[in-house]
Amino acid sequence: MAWPVRYNMIGLLFCSTVINYIDRVNISVAAPVIMQETGLDKGQFGLVFSAFLIGYALLQIPGGMIADRWGGRKVLALAFCGFSLFTALTPLGQSSLAVLLAMRFLVGAFESVTIPALTSLNSRWIPRPEFARAQTLSLSGITVGQMVAYPLTAWIVLHFSWPMVFYSNAILGFVWAAIWLWYATDTPETHPRISQEERRYITSNLAPKPQAPLPLRAVFTSPSLFILSLSYMCFAYVGWMFLFWFPDYLVEGRGLSLAVVGSIGILVHGAGFVGILSGGAISDWLLRTGWSSQFARARFSGIGVALSLPFLLGAAFVPSAEMCVVLLLVFYLLFASAIAGYTTVALEFNPHLAGSIFGLINTLGSFAGIFGPMTAGFMLAQGGNWTLPFSVATAVGVVCATILFVVRIRPITVHAAISTSAAAS
Repeated sequence: MAWPVRYNMIGLLFCSTVINYIDRVNISVAAPVIMQETGLDKGQFGLVFSAFLIGYALLQIPGGMIADRWGGRKVLALAFCGFSLFTALTPLGQSSLAVLLAMRFLVGAFESVTIPALTSLNSRWIPRPEFARAQTLSLSGITVGQMVAYPLTAWIVLHFSWPMVFYSNAILGFVWAAIWLWYATDTPETHPRISQEERRYITSNLAPKPQAPLPLRAVFTSPSLFILSLSYMCFAYVGWMFLFWFPDYLVEGRGLSLAVVGSIGILVHGAGFVGILSGGAISDWLLRTGWSSQFARARFSGIGVALSLPFLLGAAFVPSAEMCVVLLLVFYLLFASAIAGYTTVALEFNPHLAGSIFGLINTLGSFAGIFGPMTAGFMLAQGGNWTLPFSVATAVGVVCATILFVVRIRPITVHAAISTSAAAS
């Protein structure tokens, strides 16, 4: 049997998230050098981190809506060309804080459409029994991108300059966009290389879609979806705070060199890679063996978050730098396993609008995520006490896990939309 075309699609989407996250975290790894050369303090650089997230929240829902209606192929290509361009222009920010904020905002704005469009594409290409594994493998580039970004960024900064980081990363995005436009299609039916056998298998095993079209207002009026989004807001707060400040914490809070931090970054995000893939595999296994989507997609993720939090808090208080790194490894492995639930639950709400639904979840998460790096930066600027942002993040994580245990995953249907509208009137 020929190698399935859907596997190649997943492979290209995996590469997309690798490049996507290299462009996101490169600035956090280079942050100590950029702050030293530009004179920016931690409070100001917290704003730089958050400027990306403000832009990242901007087009999540429109990007998902467009991908749901017309397909995600061109949406992804346009997004990659856009954020690659503004990544290349980021070094212009050394002239002023305002320019740097604008560049990071625009990088975030173009990156915002990528994950909703990816989710929409997978909903059309991947059978439901494989969806969590396909989605998490597509998104596991999140951690691989960070594994690559840490040593690569550190090496480029140490051997060349921090602007060279952004020039080289931008090239990767343009190359991927060209390959993607050459190979990908929006659906299996339109792909010239797919076999009839694979096409039949995919179409007969896709998640069942309601025959009646679902009005988009139903997405915005679903109580269950908004409760789940509240959990993801807490998840994003913790995740973005960790993602952006982790390198600086190890350099300043634990006294490690930038070169050592680059190596540790590989280990930490390698643990996240294992967490994401294992989370997707376990979630699909739970669904196949008879567990409800409620447990397989939501409560399983809550278990992962809850188990991770003691390790996050402990990392801030242990005296040994080595033990701190070990605890962070375990934290990120468990924490990342929850991504399986958040990124697959859109299919359980309604396959027709998977991109729009995840766009809504990710939009609200991104707005909350803005406050993670921003508040951590202001806390550190006031007194340099690293235990405070870790403690606040742990408390937010408790709220995240609690919601995942109690939220009900209710499919969004036309009947539910009519009932909600009637109740509102």
